[in-house]
Amino acid sequence: MKKYLIIYLIFPIFLFGITAEEILEKVDYNMTPSSIKYDGEMIIHKKNKKFVKKMKIQAVGKNLAFIEFISPPRDKGTKYLRNGDNLWIFLPKADRTVKISGHMLRQNMMGSDISYEDQTDRTHLTDIYNSEILKETEGLYTLRLVAKEGEDTAYYMRVIEVDKENYVLKNSKMYAMSGKLLKEFYVDEIIRIKGRYYITKFRMEDKIKKGSYTELFLSDIVIDPDISDSVFTLRNLERRN
Repeated sequence: MKKYLIIYLIFPIFLFGITAEEILEKVDYNMTPSSIKYDGEMIIHKKNKKFVKKMKIQAVGKNLAFIEFISPPRDKGTKYLRNGDNLWIFLPKADRTVKISGHMLRQNMMGSDISYEDQTDRTHLTDIYNSEILKETEGLYTLRLVAKEGEDTAYYMRVIEVDKENYVLKNSKMYAMSGKLLKEFYVDEIIRIKGRYYITKFRMEDKIKKGSYTELFLSDIVIDPDISDSVFTLRNLERRN
C-alpha cells in the first residue's frame, strides 16, 4: 500500500516537471506586487455601441484600492475605495457616499463587464483555490482551479491557460458552482517591469450577457511605489479636487 502511495504522489511532478501550485505561485507573483499605481482606460462594448472611461488606480496589499474616474465628464470625480470586504463609492453629482459589501461587490462596475471585486481584489489565487494541471502543450499549462472549502468567491471554478515561458495568464474561464460559464478573460498584452510580467491589456467578456465585453488598457504603471495610508480613507474619498 505504501509503495503505491509514493508512486501516486510523485507521478504529477514526474509527468509535468512542476506542480500546479508552483505554477500558480509564479502567476501570483506576476499579478500581485505589494503595491501598484497606474492609469486605466476602460472601453465598454455593448452591441454596436462603445463607451470610453478613464481612471487612475492605486492599490496596496490584497484589498486596499482607490480608483478615481477622470473622464468622461459625467463620470469625472466618481471615486471608489476598497478596504477589506467593504467598498465605498463617492458620487460627486449627488455629493454623497454609498457603501456596498458582500455579494454586491460582484455587481459590474460603471456598466462594464468587470465587477467591483474583479477590479479591486488582489488576493492570491493560491489562497483561494486548490489547483491541478489538466494538460501541458508546447507553450501552455492548462490548470483547473476549484475554490477551497469555506472560501466565498465569485467564481467557484476557473480553467486557466498559463504561458510556460513567463507564467502569465493567457486566458481564464470562470464558472459558477453549477458549472455555468460566467465570464471569460483574455490577455492581449504584457510588459516586463522590475522582474515581473504584468498584464497591460485585457478583455473581459460576460457570458451571461450577449454582445457585451470590456477592454482595459493600463499605462504609466509603477510597481511597488510608496503609497500613503491617507489615500485609503473616507476623507480622501470625499475630498473634492
